[in-house]
Amino acid sequence: MQSKSGVIWISITALVAGINLSFFGFQLPISKQIDATEIESFFWPKQKKLTGFEMVNQYNEPFTLPNLTDKWSFLFFGYTHCPDICPITMQTLRQTRSIILENTPSLEAHTQFIFVSVDPERDTPEHMKIYLGFFGDAFLGATGNKQQIESLTTQLGIPYSIAPHEPGDKNYLVEHSGSILLISPQGMLASIYQPPLDPKAMADRFDQIIQFMEQPG
Repeated sequence: MQSKSGVIWISITALVAGINLSFFGFQLPISKQIDATEIESFFWPKQKKLTGFEMVNQYNEPFTLPNLTDKWSFLFFGYTHCPDICPITMQTLRQTRSIILENTPSLEAHTQFIFVSVDPERDTPEHMKIYLGFFGDAFLGATGNKQQIESLTTQLGIPYSIAPHEPGDKNYLVEHSGSILLISPQGMLASIYQPPLDPKAMADRFDQIIQFMEQPG
């Protein structure tokens, strides 16, 4: 059995060693609990749970609520004929994805990036497939008729407005949100990224949320 003085001596030695390591540039691991209130625009503990909806993806396959579970999902609502906000935001999402996977490669199988159309007249699955191809092969798309689109936008509070136009006229604008929504693997609205959007800041917040959700207690 160690004497009390022996225990004290070991403790002092460990403390001095830690100071010396810090002096020479070595950082000892420090465990820090993340507080939910420290994470910008993070909804906790109350998060909105998504309910059922029916759309199709760019391959004309069903896109429903189960597609937004079991993975972290970044959702952006726009339209393929958008002249400015959409291509800029899609590029931002691509950069955000690159940063996330560079920092944590294992998240590739647990994270998805989804472009949801709010232009049912022009954004057919075939057209969306071509559009998404300009941003790489990592994006999913979701579209449908007006009722199908609104089955998702309404419950998430996503506003959009299609400019009046004559039947058959394909040259019109759509006003829509520039925000990006983060959906948890449980199908809950976890966070909203508001413009202006910065890829590194988005990746950093996502990392904070992941760490918070994985920490014990």
